[in-house]
Amino acid sequence: MITPMRAVLWTAAAWALWCTLHSGLIARPVTDWLRKRLGARFGCYRLAYNAFSAASLLPLAALHWRLMGPPLLRYRGAWILLALILNASAALLFVLGARAYGMADFMGLRSARAAWRGEPLAEVPSFSTRGILRWVRHPWYLAGVLVVWGHDLDAAGLSAASVLTLYFLAGAWLEERKLVATYGEAYRAYQREVPMLIPRRPGGGMKRDEG
Repeated sequence: MITPMRAVLWTAAAWALWCTLHSGLIARPVTDWLRKRLGARFGCYRLAYNAFSAASLLPLAALHWRLMGPPLLRYRGAWILLALILNASAALLFVLGARAYGMADFMGLRSARAAWRGEPLAEVPSFSTRGILRWVRHPWYLAGVLVVWGHDLDAAGLSAASVLTLYFLAGAWLEERKLVATYGEAYRAYQREVPMLIPRRPGGGMKRDEG
């Protein structure tokens, strides 16, 4: 029998490994090296990365099923309304984020199609501030935090939710550094106008779209 402590440790280790791989594979030193090695074929990398990230969740789901235990965090009575609000907010943030980011670019479909056709890699586009990105800089990271805490959690689930919350916060911070390095003062001005994770109604100084 697997004790709750072992479930916590196994889950934390598994998710920490996944988060490290997920972040490391798109770290700038890695992508710069691959860009030089692959040339035009690098256009397929983001699509392959997203496919790997999705597929690698399957063993984690199997592990969670194996370690499943009685819930320690339970939404009952009036608290069910809170769970509904968390999940509805997360779903809205995911949908609005998808509209703002442009899924063909985010998933790597556009760059993969260009690579397949032998077209040169596109230059780095200007960052977008349309839609939900006028309210919050990282809607998907916020949605991730909301969704991992928006349902009943056993010991393994609490461990996973804690690791993923830390990952989302660290990921937002690391992505901020990358965006500042890429866009410089334009992104710093965006940082001053729009909060990172807690949505706020856009003020008059925020342009409608930067790209």
